[in-house]
Amino acid sequence: MKKVLLLAAGIAAGVMGIAQGTYVPVGGDTYDYVDRLDVKYGRILPMIHTGDKPFIRGEVAGMAEKMHFSNLKQNKVNEFQIQYLMDDNAEWLDSVTSKTRKPFLKKLYREPASFAHVSSKKKGLFDLRFNPVVDVHVGGESAGGGRFNFYRSFGVEFRGNIKKVLSFYLQATGGAERAPSYAADRAFTSQGYVYGFAYYKGYSSSIFKFKDGTNWFDARGYVNINVLNYLNITFGRDKHFWGNGIRSLYLSDNSAPYLFLKYKLTFWRFEYVSMITQLTNPDRTSYGSVDGTYLQKYGAFHHLNIKVTRWLDLGLFEGVISRRSGNNLDPSYLNPIIFYRAVEHALGSPDNVFIGADFKANAFNHMQLYGQLVLDEFNVKNMIKSNGWRGNKYGVQLGVKYIDIIPNLDGQFEFNAVRPFTYTHDGDLSYTNYNQPLGDPLGANFAEFITQLRYQPAPRWTLTLRNIEARIGQDTTITSTGVLANYGGDILRQDAATKEFGNKIGQGARGLISYINLRVSYQPWHNIYVDLETFYRNKSSEQAAFRESTFYFGVGVRMNLAQRKYDF
Repeated sequence: MKKVLLLAAGIAAGVMGIAQGTYVPVGGDTYDYVDRLDVKYGRILPMIHTGDKPFIRGEVAGMAEKMHFSNLKQNKVNEFQIQYLMDDNAEWLDSVTSKTRKPFLKKLYREPASFAHVSSKKKGLFDLRFNPVVDVHVGGESAGGGRFNFYRSFGVEFRGNIKKVLSFYLQATGGAERAPSYAADRAFTSQGYVYGFAYYKGYSSSIFKFKDGTNWFDARGYVNINVLNYLNITFGRDKHFWGNGIRSLYLSDNSAPYLFLKYKLTFWRFEYVSMITQLTNPDRTSYGSVDGTYLQKYGAFHHLNIKVTRWLDLGLFEGVISRRSGNNLDPSYLNPIIFYRAVEHALGSPDNVFIGADFKANAFNHMQLYGQLVLDEFNVKNMIKSNGWRGNKYGVQLGVKYIDIIPNLDGQFEFNAVRPFTYTHDGDLSYTNYNQPLGDPLGANFAEFITQLRYQPAPRWTLTLRNIEARIGQDTTITSTGVLANYGGDILRQDAATKEFGNKIGQGARGLISYINLRVSYQPWHNIYVDLETFYRNKSSEQAAFRESTFYFGVGVRMNLAQRKYDF
């Protein structure tokens, strides 16, 4: 697989232009700040395409510079956000220089966002930047009679570019955690996982007297080039998020990082993304293949976004999960411009194919409407009859953002619903990576409503309140037969549906997840945060064994890392 992707990248890179730089890691403040600018000024100023994340640093820097030199009046918080975007992507600024008034030891933090950096005397020949990454949080929860929780991660981040043509990135971290009980329990099953990571091991502490912790080593990195100034090519290992919502039904950053080859074409009002990925199907009880490695499968994805006007974006999506004998990739899916459904039909329909559509509309300089529709399988005849056929598998998202409800207070309200059995497929071709959903973390057979309020009362202070109310359905054992029913919520299951017709969201053991989280963050220096967080999560269910409830309170510090979340 790696040889195939390297060859494809090498051929495509024959003619190179001006690169756009490395990615801004998903989940940081950049994405909230860009959202605000897009909603407020997208109708009057050209903005970047926001549906494909992570963003490229050069594009973010260019947008921030335009805002900096515009004649638009900004309050102190808005000015801070624009300056943050410029400082965070300083190597790609054209007319502005990012500098620290008093560097530490005269050599460190000469720029606010770079612990250390080296650049050529002649501007543009090369630029290298190094940052430590740290995250240490401790807390406690009420579940289990009271549990000690912690999360720690230490590592390094290195990025650079040569002649602003070739860019590269590396982040390596080692970490351990004792997650909240409802998340920790997922690690110690036959199909267990640690949310957001790949391979892990159990971790115990004689001091704090627990045995249900986990630890891991995580590495992400890639090389990025540009072809003819329009086509950007990236090869490496990282996470992606496609969409404008809190969740994504296409591709989210919930799962572990994965190997990918990505082509991104930006021209006029169009942005077209094609990506090939290598995904993993681990079984914690066995390796699952004759050569001792975990089973591999491959995802191929396309997304076309069109800026119909400055206020309206329309998009089309398609994806396929496949694998051939010997853990091999079918070369039919390497074509970056093709309809996967047609290819899959020509191959005998062995794979798991999805199509989708999405939109984003900005209105009144304060509001944004957005949504996604994803279709796994469907039959028009059965959809018209509304008979609950198990093969009608689809998901919908509809959301709204409102910027400056009062100055610097933003609201976001989002509804997601996914029918039972969506994303499932036989032959280990579910829409997952390391047993974690590639879409919404709840998988399928759910409907959720998310409310988020984000308030920045002063430049360095942020308060975020998030509430999630989700109706779910879980599999239960049929009393008369002793068989575990399949109601379509567990997208890893490959066995037949319990019933052919009459399927609906929430079937099985009906449950309700209520989650409310309050986080206060203070940023004394660029990308260094002090966090205080508390949340309450309650899961009610018809089945007593599925019921969970916990209250959590914790504090921590982090440096150059987005905050870890357990909002599922």
